[in-house]
Amino acid sequence: MKKLAIIIVALLFLYAQPAFAEALWKMDKELTINSISVSEDGERVAVGTQDAVAVVLDRNGKPLFEAQANNVVTDVALLNDGRLLVASDDRNVYMVDGQGNNVWTHTFNKMVKSLVATGDGQLVAITLYRSDAVYLLDLQGEVVREIPIGIYMDHIGLSPSGNWIVVGAADQYVYLLNREGETVTKTPMAGAIKAVSVADDGTMAVGTSDYKLSVFDRDGQPIGSRIMKDQLTSVHLDAAGAYVAAADFAGNYAILKTNGSLLWSAKEAGAGQQVKFSGDGRRLYAASDKGQVYAYEIDGLLASAKAQAARDQAWKIGLIAAGAIALIVAVYMLQRRKPQVLARLWKDKFSYLMLVPSLSLLCVFMYTPAFSGLFHSLYDWNPVARSEFVGLDNFKRIFADPYVGKGAYNLLILIATGLVKAIVPPLIVAELIYHLRNKKAQYWFRTSFVLSMVVPTVGILLIWQNLYDPGNGMINQLLEALGLGSWTRPWLGEAKTALWALIFINFPFVGILQLLVLYSGLIGISEEVIEAAKMDGAKTPRIIRSIHLPLLAGQIKLLVVLAVIAIVQDFGTILIMTGGGPMDSTYVPALQMYFAATKFNDLGYASALGVTMFAAIFILTIVNMKFIKTEAD
Repeated sequence: MKKLAIIIVALLFLYAQPAFAEALWKMDKELTINSISVSEDGERVAVGTQDAVAVVLDRNGKPLFEAQANNVVTDVALLNDGRLLVASDDRNVYMVDGQGNNVWTHTFNKMVKSLVATGDGQLVAITLYRSDAVYLLDLQGEVVREIPIGIYMDHIGLSPSGNWIVVGAADQYVYLLNREGETVTKTPMAGAIKAVSVADDGTMAVGTSDYKLSVFDRDGQPIGSRIMKDQLTSVHLDAAGAYVAAADFAGNYAILKTNGSLLWSAKEAGAGQQVKFSGDGRRLYAASDKGQVYAYEIDGLLASAKAQAARDQAWKIGLIAAGAIALIVAVYMLQRRKPQVLARLWKDKFSYLMLVPSLSLLCVFMYTPAFSGLFHSLYDWNPVARSEFVGLDNFKRIFADPYVGKGAYNLLILIATGLVKAIVPPLIVAELIYHLRNKKAQYWFRTSFVLSMVVPTVGILLIWQNLYDPGNGMINQLLEALGLGSWTRPWLGEAKTALWALIFINFPFVGILQLLVLYSGLIGISEEVIEAAKMDGAKTPRIIRSIHLPLLAGQIKLLVVLAVIAIVQDFGTILIMTGGGPMDSTYVPALQMYFAATKFNDLGYASALGVTMFAAIFILTIVNMKFIKTEAD
């Protein structure tokens, strides 16, 4: 059975390894890319940048030439004969030849927002900032026609043949225009329009602010849609209208069928800015805001995506099969060793039935989230969109994450000091109360300590935050009054002192739970044992060392486990007091988990961090159980 389990786990691990087609090449220049344009044959790609330059590269990523503008390049369009059209925030449209020489420049009265052109250059269209019309240009840059839309436009797309123009307007409508400038359809969108594209058959793709990619036919009827992982920044249909590519702000790139089914996806560094198919549909180009251009072979992408889908399916089937086999083996072993167990279970079925409600609630609210975290740690998880299986990649990121490394070091310090704070001061106070001869005094001292539990934790933290205030804080003022002004510090604002300032919070560290647990253990010790020790001449220190501490081992073991769990999981104190700073001096893994889930929307990575912390707590608990022995052990 053990060999079978090992084989199953090994197979699952192999199936779980993701297989993605790598980009053929990537340009890595220190430029912030705004737009790209691809020649119809896919042999050249042009990029427009915020650095007032447009760069043209060949199919292998080698720069061919650059065109300089006087301001941010907002859009570019490559023509079949090698010429390049460049639109800029300097209100100009430039025509550049195949060697980078300027052919002409045309100046408009407003900044040029977007520019599109057919490969032969017979149709060139632009939009201007805060303008309600599309302007058609000739190859000398002169306006030959004005198409009024009646509302400011955010985005524009042109079919490769030039038969269709699609406009995303500020009124959240998509306008489809024919070559003559007539509005064919007007389609409403649920969110702000972020990207548009149109194919030769009039099929439209629209990305909106609600993370949704929608595809419509030329009559405005929906064909398909899909919720993507983040806000879309670019969409592009191939010439035939069979596939649509998408990029989002998180750096995810995808190819889908027009019905919304996902064929391939990948995540690259930086925010996704643009995606464009080559005219022949054999290549996909993608650009990020980090100055990188990625080129992919479509056939290779789709083949790798198909293989990955097969791996995912096999992994899921294998997991179900492994669970079924484990259940069968467990039942078999139970029946073989204790055949009467099943009979007893059936005999007491009504008693077990009464436990079903409590067990169900426990499973729903305790175990289901825990297993969900374990499951989604293997995914690039997006609850409202598609989650992509990434295998152990999230766990690999943990070991390469410098914040986790620094946080783990800080956590070790917090655990070491936290265990001392959780055991030693409460034990001393418990012994002092226990040794009071007056029972009423014992009662009132216990009560006075317990009353402090009514003070909210956040209130206590805010009090300490004021104590540490570098200007008006009591600690610095006290040091000034004592003539120790040189010792004053911005305690929470200096990397050398911030962590220790957090450790010192709640001084003198008398935890109420710990105090009550240890005190209850002390009053549970038999008086006869204590009296016998005194008759043998044992003094109080010897009684504490030889009787109290050994008999309190169970309570100490419990408090150590609870303290470790609380310290590893806690990030609230650090979040309120320092936010992990200054720099990373107070960072802990739990805070990184919180930021990954809430600030960076990286829920799969956050789940992996949670699973890792669970494993750390589990190991520390085993170590504690191994080394702290009680009489029962």
